[in-house]
Amino acid sequence: MMNIDYIHGYSTEEQQRLIQQAEYWKDDLILRNINYNSGESFLEIGCGAGGVLGIMGTAFPGLKLSGIDLEAKQINYATQYLKQLGLAAELKIGDASTLPWSDNSFNHVYMIWFLEHLCNPLGIVQEAFRVLKPGGTITIAETDYRTIVISPESEDYRYLQQGLCELLIQSGGNPYIGQSLGNFLTQSGFKKVNNKALAFHYFSRKAPKKVASFIDYASYWLTPTLPQIVENAKKDLESLQAGLNDFNSIKNNPNGAITAVIYRGTGIK
Repeated sequence: MMNIDYIHGYSTEEQQRLIQQAEYWKDDLILRNINYNSGESFLEIGCGAGGVLGIMGTAFPGLKLSGIDLEAKQINYATQYLKQLGLAAELKIGDASTLPWSDNSFNHVYMIWFLEHLCNPLGIVQEAFRVLKPGGTITIAETDYRTIVISPESEDYRYLQQGLCELLIQSGGNPYIGQSLGNFLTQSGFKKVNNKALAFHYFSRKAPKKVASFIDYASYWLTPTLPQIVENAKKDLESLQAGLNDFNSIKNNPNGAITAVIYRGTGIK
């Protein structure tokens, strides 16, 4: 079950951020090596505000979209968002550990930035296996927050990074889960399992706009977590803010660089 203390919350601003986040990762990650066919059925577990569903439905006309999220506010927002895009979808409020679909229901299952918030990720992957049709595919994307590193190095940023990891752990999640996707998929019965580590590295003297874009994207979701890190992980706000300032300064540094590793697990039932 998803922890009720979802660290990003369910405000309208956060829902809009999720849409923007999906657009940011659209080509480099979400649609990467994906080829779905018209008439096939697609389920996103932890669909949030509907950003990924919108991308999939637009990229693959005729794909039968479904999504589930524990929070009614997310499903309500996703319903309206997809309607604006002219897309139909079967959206349900429910627990991902007991999916409200029968065995062998979908051709494809997708999860992104979801398992990191859960206390029982293996159970969710097993449920995904259950509702997939034989020969169906699964794709999961997660990171390891320790891999988001900057240059020049910053002790204050490392302090912020550690605080974020502790916050996720205390909320019932796992900030390092990306490395475990292959094992979860194999344990759940999937075949042809792979878990690729995709490195995204940008440096200012070659791609200053990409550096700035990544910093802005990450700072957008990182900044609101500071009060929670202070309260729940008992970190010092002044040091956290200094770390955030150092992080943001990378985009204005001619010798700046940013790296992140995202793990993409895939398998076939």
